[in-house]
Amino acid sequence: MSAARLHLVTTDHPDATAEQSPGGPLWDVPVPLTGPTTAPPPFPVEVFPRWLGDMVTGVARFTATDPAMAGTLAMAVLSACAGGRLDVEPVPGWREPVNIFAAVIAGPGERKSPVHRAMTAPLFAAQSTLAEAARPRIAEAAALRDIADRQAEQAKTAAAKASDPHKRDEAAAEAVAAAIAAEAITVPTLPKLIVDDATPEALIGLMAANGGRMAIISDEGGIFDTLAGRYSGAPNLDPYLKGHAGQPMSNERQTREGASVDKPALTVCVMAQPTVLRKFGGNADLAGRGLPARFLFALPRSLAGYRPVDTPPVPEQVTAGYRHRVHDLAATFAEWPDPDVVTLTDDASRVRRAAAEQVEAELRPGGTLYDMREWGNKLTGATLRLAGLLHVAHHPTDAWLRPIDADRMADAVRLAEFFAAHYRTALTAIGTDTAVENARYVLGVLTGKGMTTFTRRELHRRVSRRLPKSDDVSAVLTELAALGWVRHGPDGRYELHPRATAEQEPGSVDTLTPDPDSDVYAAQDTGEGVNGSR
Repeated sequence: MSAARLHLVTTDHPDATAEQSPGGPLWDVPVPLTGPTTAPPPFPVEVFPRWLGDMVTGVARFTATDPAMAGTLAMAVLSACAGGRLDVEPVPGWREPVNIFAAVIAGPGERKSPVHRAMTAPLFAAQSTLAEAARPRIAEAAALRDIADRQAEQAKTAAAKASDPHKRDEAAAEAVAAAIAAEAITVPTLPKLIVDDATPEALIGLMAANGGRMAIISDEGGIFDTLAGRYSGAPNLDPYLKGHAGQPMSNERQTREGASVDKPALTVCVMAQPTVLRKFGGNADLAGRGLPARFLFALPRSLAGYRPVDTPPVPEQVTAGYRHRVHDLAATFAEWPDPDVVTLTDDASRVRRAAAEQVEAELRPGGTLYDMREWGNKLTGATLRLAGLLHVAHHPTDAWLRPIDADRMADAVRLAEFFAAHYRTALTAIGTDTAVENARYVLGVLTGKGMTTFTRRELHRRVSRRLPKSDDVSAVLTELAALGWVRHGPDGRYELHPRATAEQEPGSVDTLTPDPDSDVYAAQDTGEGVNGSR
């Protein structure tokens, strides 16, 4: 349990009066510790059709993780399938691609890898299918290119040996024609849909070789290190900034000929630890270029300490249905040379317009998006991207032949509200310094263990894994004492403010422990799946 579980009050609170501890002097109202006091909302799994929602809840139950983890990955998988092959046109002249950037932030040991493996497996299977189908074409093109190269070399040799000026000119023209013919034969590479990591330079080449599309979906935060300059002091952000927006880009240094992409569509989904989030979100260069504002953040609740030892596997029919749908979507869209465009029904347009007006109002001073305007300015576009992906999920065989309806648009608005709340929490996590974080952690230990009185040594034994040095514990106690959460008692022991234990609230942002009777997985327990009769 953490300090974020506490209902931290200010002196303006109606109950902000001095408090009496049993057998001791009055307490003043403590100074609140900074940080969110409520957990962000749960992932709205019900926005998915049954085939996808059942997979998300099944994976969450099997791995004993918050459905927000698998749910966000599900959106990234849909983006990997449809990104660059579908645009949403809400009004004439405005087309929004459907590829997204997302980040799932969870601590070590939170089972990110099993969730990642389960949700991305069909993409790798589709990639293998596409590769097998392409091998004969690649072999044929390679053979033709080899023959053409040899013919060009022979023509060049013949031209060099020609002694007669007239014949030499003719031979030179034939050599040039043969060289041009050889260069015109392109040997394709094995198709790729998904990679774990790539340098910015390699990423441009990958997109150029795969119809402008690529998905980076990783269960590690290494891509954030790459963006922060792991391979160079000044990382090339163009593949990410332009890959998100769909703007043309090129890299003449990649090969002799250079690599260019007319309409890139990059999908990114990173599963990273909170420390990586702080490094990424706190990087002034990245923030100045607007890269963090392009990400949809999800901060799943930690279920550690409340996880069942044995969990039921995802039903085979659920896994098979998910695998089949994603595999076919990925394979189908991969064959398209250009994106199709879907519009909105009149009712969906009204839903979109109302949501966009609300977003604009919240961007004003005092609005919920005012302090995160750079991200909020992209929210309307992000909502359309989410609507397009949900539309594909609900109509996997013909989404490109029908407009987006009001239900899907409303679902996209709900999903956008989820990501807005989680982004707000992520900003708090980025801005929280170590001293405050340690103070909240220690206060959470004190309240969670019921340590109303304690010595420094007793506390140190409880927190030694995080705070191994006694000086660190002393510094935290000094901070908590200055804020009024602890004090020295008459017997020399520390006392904990009674408000700390009296006003606990379940579902903190830090530990995010679930209520044993919570409905985290309730959707899968019904016989009809997460969407009932859908």
